[in-house]
Amino acid sequence: MKPFATALITSFLVSIITGILIFTGVIDLKKILPEDFLSADGPETSAVVPNFVNLKITEAQKAASEFGLKIITEEKYVEKTDPEIVLEQFPLPGFKAKTGDSVKLIISKAEEVTFETISEEELKEIELSEKVIMPELTGLDLATAKDLLNKSGITSISENYEENNNIEKNKIISYNPPAGSEINADTVVDIVISRGVIIKQVIVPNLYNKSLEKAKADLEKSKLKLGTVTKVTDEDKAFNIIIGQSVQWGARVKEGTVIDLKLNAEAEEKLGW
Repeated sequence: MKPFATALITSFLVSIITGILIFTGVIDLKKILPEDFLSADGPETSAVVPNFVNLKITEAQKAASEFGLKIITEEKYVEKTDPEIVLEQFPLPGFKAKTGDSVKLIISKAEEVTFETISEEELKEIELSEKVIMPELTGLDLATAKDLLNKSGITSISENYEENNNIEKNKIISYNPPAGSEINADTVVDIVISRGVIIKQVIVPNLYNKSLEKAKADLEKSKLKLGTVTKVTDEDKAFNIIIGQSVQWGARVKEGTVIDLKLNAEAEEKLGW
């Protein structure tokens, strides 16, 4: 091969290899060429936008400067997220930008703490709202309970009544708020007072023309009590039957009411000399 051709091929290959080394960064022209050779007037350079998401803002700014990019920030509050963390970015990672271009970053910010102002009237209401401890009222009668509440500073009392077989009349069945509660002095306390034993009424059965045994059974079934049984004689009526009762049948009476009966019986023969 002629020397000229050999030199031409060698020069071509060197140019290709040099270009590859410069493109891949192995050869840094800034270090080889004079500073004024690559002036600002030269062709624009490009950079691939890195991923800034989840970096702290200081780390993102440092990375951006290395790529020749500028940072524009905007704050956004996100619950349960540390402050000064990159949440979003634009352009997205991998976008080709020119050196000196700006990248917008959305940065998390700390939760804002606001302080509400209280007016003088509201402050007075708070100061006047004295706290008191709810006393124990179990087993007390109404008069004693009200007196204890008043001495504790509680004057607003709502009284309610219920019949109760287990709690004596005029004694406290229940109350609210419960004992030991810290309440405002103007809180309304609800108390339930016993009316005493529940009085039930029953209907008196018709005992006429029944045997004494059947009359007793009917009285027990109606929750009534058998009183005095008086024997009388009325020959116009059958014997050994009830011909009278002290309370008219069909009447309403309290449970346990005593009912006296008249039993028609044969007259006993009087023996004499």
